[in-house]
Amino acid sequence: MEITVSRSSKTPMYLQIKNQIEAMINSGKLPANFILPAERAMSEKLQVNRSTVVKAYMELKAEGLVEARVGSGTVVLPSPARDGVQEKTYVPPLRWNQLESRRAVKSNEQTISNILSVFEKERVISFASGVASEDSYDLELFKKIQTQLLEKYREKIFMPTPVEGCTELKHTIKSYLQQNGINAGVRQIMVTSGSQQSIEFFARLLIEPGDVVLVEEPTYIGAIQAFESYEARIVSIPMDEEGIRLDVLENCLVKYRPKFLYTQPTFHNPTGLTMSMNRRKELLRLAYYYNVPVMEDNPYGELYYEGEKLPALKSLDTNDYVIYVSSFSKTISFSLRVGFVVAGENIINRFTRFKQITDIQTNTHSQYLIHEFIAQGHLKGHLENLRRINKMKRDMMAAQLQRGKIEDMKIYVPGGGYFIWLELPKNIVMSELLKQLGDVGVVIMPGDVFFPKFNVENNYVRLNFSYPKEQDIKNGVEKLIECIVRCSENSKKLRRPVETVINPYL
Repeated sequence: MEITVSRSSKTPMYLQIKNQIEAMINSGKLPANFILPAERAMSEKLQVNRSTVVKAYMELKAEGLVEARVGSGTVVLPSPARDGVQEKTYVPPLRWNQLESRRAVKSNEQTISNILSVFEKERVISFASGVASEDSYDLELFKKIQTQLLEKYREKIFMPTPVEGCTELKHTIKSYLQQNGINAGVRQIMVTSGSQQSIEFFARLLIEPGDVVLVEEPTYIGAIQAFESYEARIVSIPMDEEGIRLDVLENCLVKYRPKFLYTQPTFHNPTGLTMSMNRRKELLRLAYYYNVPVMEDNPYGELYYEGEKLPALKSLDTNDYVIYVSSFSKTISFSLRVGFVVAGENIINRFTRFKQITDIQTNTHSQYLIHEFIAQGHLKGHLENLRRINKMKRDMMAAQLQRGKIEDMKIYVPGGGYFIWLELPKNIVMSELLKQLGDVGVVIMPGDVFFPKFNVENNYVRLNFSYPKEQDIKNGVEKLIECIVRCSENSKKLRRPVETVINPYL
């Protein structure tokens, strides 16, 4: 490799060196992977300072012609023009976390997705989910209806439905609601992709950043997430054995002038509490007096295990203040993701626009399957079977927990729904309990996720008795008791009769 340097030239010597090497690379005289002379050797040969050669090599590196390799020296890179390889340029990584909107950051809670991921794991006993057991479903019946759908509706089940839901299902829902004391026209009903979507639509409709939303304390985690994602200020109202405390509610209505109240009056998630009839009537009176709309979330109303079910708030509402949200996910099938909203036509029209933006329509096949399941008269027997199975599992879990005889642990046994609510001894460290349970393959839902931020109660646990099999309830509760005992060893206050609280208003 011959290079000459002219000291009389106006071109700096480092550029003379750089230009000559560049020309030899581009002409192919210096092939790819050719090793250039060491900087010291080149400077001695050309009788220039070593810094001159260093600067020349740096220019070549900056243009992507050479690179420094440890153990080899400065090596010629493949020439883009000669080899047909596009020159690589540095592209900085996108900082997605800096691009996210405030709403996206607000909705970063992963609790629900973490729970659902458990279903793909083997040898795990889950008390954390919000679904019923696969044993609760008549697979042969669903298989039969599936076949009938293709024969009856043919290509129709592969086509889109109106955004607000297929007409057949809406008429079926109308009749179903009438049987439960709720009179609504078809235009006051909208089919959604589950209760969660209904809640999100209501939040989108009403909440401006900073608006106050009232909820029960604790409350459904999905509602907390939806309201926080729209930057609402969530104010929680404590409950007693009759449901939401109306004295505190009225004070908050006066103090905060909230946008709306979100409530689960029947088999509340997570506590299992049911609001008494008198309190339902008083709640509506307060809503009317202070002009505050109410969102009633009622996914578990059909799953009562003692006595008769209480009427929904919506059935008592004479002034159209209550937006009624329910779902077939808890009673027919979680995976079908079909829910519905009952509200005034003006609200339904706005929700329809939201749904058109979000997912256009609820799955056609799911809608027709639900319609046929109910229209053929299967719902009544299915619910009776589901109640029988769930009551047996609830009683089994409650008895197993009572046999643990953990001092200062309260067991709240619901009259319906899916969940038993536990208040653990105050000395339990939740993180330690969760770790121990994870080690033995048991998953529970810690209670703190059901409390709005900055108001955390960390000695509660929600247990789903509907999902696990009977043997898993036995084994899982045994492991839970063992872990609680280990976590409480320092207190020396174990093995005393447990207090069991049953809601007298169920």
